[in-house]
Parts: sequence; C-alpha cells; structure tokens
Amino acid sequence: MAGIQKAKREEAARKLLEAAVACVAEQGIDALHVREIARRAGYSVGSVYKYYADLDDILIAVNTITLGRIKAVVGEAIIGKDDPMDRLKALARAYHSFALENRKLWEALFGHRLPDDRPIPEIHLKENAALLAVIGQSLLELSPKMSAEQLEARKRTCFAAVHGLVLINLENRFVGLSGEVFMREMDFLVERLATATV
Repeated sequence: MAGIQKAKREEAARKLLEAAVACVAEQGIDALHVREIARRAGYSVGSVYKYYADLDDILIAVNTITLGRIKAVVGEAIIGKDDPMDRLKALARAYHSFALENRKLWEALFGHRLPDDRPIPEIHLKENAALLAVIGQSLLELSPKMSAEQLEARKRTCFAAVHGLVLINLENRFVGLSGEVFMREMDFLVERLATATV
C-alpha cells in the first residue's frame, strides 16, 4: 500500500511540474498561476500546495528544468568536437538556438527573482555550476596556466557576454545584429574572450 501511495505522489508531483513548465513555455512567467497549474494537471489547487510552498517555489522548479535542458542541448552540440575553440563556438550557437526555440522558458529563467531573504535551492545552484563547467573545460584547454580563480571569472564572463548578445538579438534592439552577421560576431566574441590573456 505504501508503494502505491508513493507512486501516486510521484505521479502528481510530475504532472504538476509538467503543467507548470508547459504554462510558462506557452504563455510566459506572468501567466503562471496556481489555479492554472492545477487545471492543466487535473488536480485541485490544494494539491499544488502539497508540493510547492508558493509560486516562487514552482518557478525555481521550472527554471531548474530549463537549466537542465540547456545543459543537455549544449552538451549535445559539442559531441565529436575535439578543438576547444570549436566547442566554445558550438556552445554559444546552441545556447542561442535554445533561447530562440524556448523563448518564454529562457526569459523566465532570467526574469524570476527570489526575495532577498530566500536562498536559492542547492539543486538550482548545481545546475548553474554544471552549465558553467562545460564552458570552463574548453577554456582551460585553451589556457592551461589559468588559476582556478581566473577560470571561474572567465567562464562567467564568457557566459554573460554571450547571454547579453543573445538577449539583444532576441529583443530586436536597435543595436542588435541578426542572421549571418550575428553568428559571425558571436564567433568573434567567443574567440576574443577565450584567447584573451589572464
């Protein structure tokens, strides 16, 4: 009996999270409401609160899923690439493609902010670290004399720079680039950041 109850709880948790992810993916962060999650999943509003304390809790779970998906996409993009610079360029391009194809989930990942007194859950931090580690591995191959402190700073700088370029591109800002020019300039940015002296 305990096994059946556990399975039911796990199924409910899975369905509720899937409903939350689908809601954000389709309509964005502002459309995420407990009542809508419950409706999509086929459960009561009270059931949502059995698994999540509030909307912040739900969004952390959704964003952790998104981080995992980004990590999978960029991981796949570098398969078979032996040259570290080629890998970094492929990572940047894969990140751009993910943002383009999953716009609302990507926006939620960077648009949601927890209250200052609430710590970010460990699982979310781990997914962040895993994504940066993929970048760091290639950077270290290019500059093996980098200290751990320098590597930590450089991989964060590389991510932030590519993210900013992608953000401006997707928002179609007046300084943004598009098409092949965008891709060429993103490669240029990656090359300069990855080979800059420390």
